[in-house]
Amino acid sequence: MSLSTKFDKFSLVQFGAAFMFYVEKHKLMELMSRLLAEISIEPVDDIRRWLGENVRRIGHDIYTKSLDAFHRGVSGDFYQLPRSFFHRIVLHGRPGSGRRSLAHALGHRWDLLIIDADALAYHSINGEDQDNEHVKQLQNAIEKDCVYGRSQAIGNLIQRRLLQEDAIHRGWILYNYPNNSCEARELFDGFCVPPNRLIYLQLDERMARMRIITNSYTPSPQSSITYIDSQMEQYSKSEPALDAYLSHRREVIYIDAKRCFEEVKCEIMSELNKTPYVLGYKYGQPPARIE
Repeated sequence: MSLSTKFDKFSLVQFGAAFMFYVEKHKLMELMSRLLAEISIEPVDDIRRWLGENVRRIGHDIYTKSLDAFHRGVSGDFYQLPRSFFHRIVLHGRPGSGRRSLAHALGHRWDLLIIDADALAYHSINGEDQDNEHVKQLQNAIEKDCVYGRSQAIGNLIQRRLLQEDAIHRGWILYNYPNNSCEARELFDGFCVPPNRLIYLQLDERMARMRIITNSYTPSPQSSITYIDSQMEQYSKSEPALDAYLSHRREVIYIDAKRCFEEVKCEIMSELNKTPYVLGYKYGQPPARIE
C-alpha cells in the first residue's frame, strides 16, 4: 500500500537555495571543474582513489589563491563569480547617493530583479495577502511604533521575496535595506541566500542634501526639509555600528559617489568584474557588537 507524501514546497525551495549558496561560497563548481580537467589530461585507472588523494590538494590550492588575491587586490578572470551563478547585489548609502537610479541601471544591465525594500513593505501591507503572518507582524509593529518588530517583519518579507523563482533564476539587486547593523547581520548571517556583493556608496551629507533638493522637480512629501532632516539623522545615528560590521565583510565594495552618475555606474561595473570573489568574514569570525 503506497502512502502519499506531502512536501512543504517553501521548505524545499529554502533547502535548494541554501545548497546553491553553499556550493557557491565554497567554490565546489571550480573544484569539480579542476578535478575533471586534471583527469582528462592525465587519465587514471582508479578514479575513486585518485579523488581521495587529490581533492584536498586542489581545494586548498583554489581557495588559498582566491583568498590571497582578495587580500592583495589582484584582479583576474580566475577569481571572479562563475557564470553559472548570478549577481545578488545590495546598494547601500545615505539618501541622495543615487541608490535607486543605480539599481535600475545595473538591474537592466544584467537583467536582475530590482527590489525596493520600502516599496515591498508598502505593497505587502496594501496587497491581497493580508493573512500572511509577516504582513500582520509589520502592521502591528507600525501601529505600535515598534522599530524592532518592523525591522524583523520587513526582513522576513524580503527573504520570502528573494526565495521566489524569478529572484533565484535571475539574480537580484536590493536597496533601502539594511538600515542598521542588526539588519546587516540578519541579511548576511540569517538569509538562506545572502548577497554576494554590497556596494557602499560613500557621500557626505552636504552633497546628499543638495542632490535631493535640486533633483526634486516634482514636489512631494519626501522633498520637505523636515523629512530630509529626519532621514539624515537616522542614517548618521546608525552609520558607525553599520560601518564597523561591514568593514569585516569580504562582500563589501566601497564606491566614491561624489562623481557624476555615469562615472559611478562604470566604476561599480568595473569593480564587480575585477574584484576577487570571496564570501564571508575577512578574519574568520564576526566582529564584536557595537551598540
